[in-house]
Amino acid sequence: MELHEYPRPANDTGIGIHWAPGYAAAVGMAKLREVWIPELRALGVKWVKIYNHDGALDFAELLLAEGIMPIVRLYRPTPNPGRLSLREIVFVDSFVRVGVRYFEFNNEPDRDSEWKGGRVPSNGLELVAEDSIVNMEAILERGGMPGVPALSVGSTWDLVGKIVALGRKDLFDGPVWQAVHNYARNRPIDYPFDIGNQEGAAFTERFYRTVADEAWEENAWRGRSLAEVNRLRMDRCAPGLTLREDHAGWLAWQHFDALNRHHLGRSLPILATESGYVVGDDSDARYPAATPNLHMAQTLELCRTLMGTSTRFPAAPDFLFCAAFSVIANQQLGGSSAWWEKFAWYSNRWPGGSLPIVRALRAEPKAARKWQGAAGGAPLLTLRGAVLNRRAGAPERPALILERDGIQMASTLVDPNNRYLLNELGPGNYTLRVEGYDIRQPVTLSADQLEMVVNLDVGKPAEVISRSLVEGRVRGGSGASLRLLRTGDGEEYLTTAREDGAFRFIDLPPGAYS
Repeated sequence: MELHEYPRPANDTGIGIHWAPGYAAAVGMAKLREVWIPELRALGVKWVKIYNHDGALDFAELLLAEGIMPIVRLYRPTPNPGRLSLREIVFVDSFVRVGVRYFEFNNEPDRDSEWKGGRVPSNGLELVAEDSIVNMEAILERGGMPGVPALSVGSTWDLVGKIVALGRKDLFDGPVWQAVHNYARNRPIDYPFDIGNQEGAAFTERFYRTVADEAWEENAWRGRSLAEVNRLRMDRCAPGLTLREDHAGWLAWQHFDALNRHHLGRSLPILATESGYVVGDDSDARYPAATPNLHMAQTLELCRTLMGTSTRFPAAPDFLFCAAFSVIANQQLGGSSAWWEKFAWYSNRWPGGSLPIVRALRAEPKAARKWQGAAGGAPLLTLRGAVLNRRAGAPERPALILERDGIQMASTLVDPNNRYLLNELGPGNYTLRVEGYDIRQPVTLSADQLEMVVNLDVGKPAEVISRSLVEGRVRGGSGASLRLLRTGDGEEYLTTAREDGAFRFIDLPPGAYS
């Protein structure tokens, strides 16, 4: 089934929200209509992940009437191992009758807490894949669209690959999609490609103090000095790190799409059903904890990428249908779990009863996502080829990584014959590289050339056609911010000087700069 054939809400922004845990209509349908539906409209929300199907039928019907697409989780505590019961299948029939199509039937099955007995068995992946095949068939037979279960953040499981290995690649010919949980932790939006992770770039005194001075209930730096933070950034930087090694962040959908392209030769729709930043998260000591203002700024930028209005990051690809930020509210929607309250956008913990993102997103101009595929714009292009003369001791199946302006746009693994395929690409200038080799090959895809073949010979030093590099040192410039301006069109490039004042700008296109 093609991406453009899956149902989407009218004037889709791609902005979604994870509804309160517990019963969806706990505060009553009248309050949902009079208070919460207007809030969803003001935020531009077009997708709502419903945590628990039980008692949610009227709410799902209300959302559909308002032009909002529900994603219904068929809730089962500790669902593994196990398959949908007759009672849950009857619920599927009821939801399909009112117009619901997207269903989840499992949740993070790679975690011990999701298993009866409290431990993932050694053959857990295979058991989950077998149960998923049965559950997907049951939902498909009733006119629903099942989601491949979401895994925990950073998981190494490959459920699509296991289902294909079990001989059921045919399931993906139907309206199947993939759920992803891509909590960003406290990492930048472009992690692991950000300059802090790749080069250990230092934070400036100004940034450190701005974050430290924000008035909230915690210390964003957890007591670490600027020197300690910058030392951590340098000591733990990981030049060349890709999503294949660490996809615990917002860009996890790129990792799963690369796997899907490898197994299926195409993308599956990905719906990030738990997503975004959580105030207070401090998972990575190289970055500040997510303060309310950082949460606001980064979440707002994510919404802009979903709408295609960001000036900092590329528009979300067609296959990333939505991101359901977690969670809209907990106690204010009748939730009783104290643990979930830390996730809530609307909470009495915050001045005025909500986080800053609520006010910022209300004020943000809303834009419907533009379809980038053949159904509504430029044609989708294919890049294929082979990796030749791989050296002994190199990765058995290296990754091919396609980047644009330093941001990873697509990746895939070579097949057993050392061939690769990257499809559903937009026109533009890219850089193609092979994991484990110092080769960067410029590639230009044009709309009048639907397919391009690029073979990469990695067996001998290649003549690399690279873009420019500007580097130097600022005396006494530890942590200084530097801006490079291309005078012809005003394009700006930013970087930060290291502790010794050294700086560099990489991959610069031709032009005159100041």
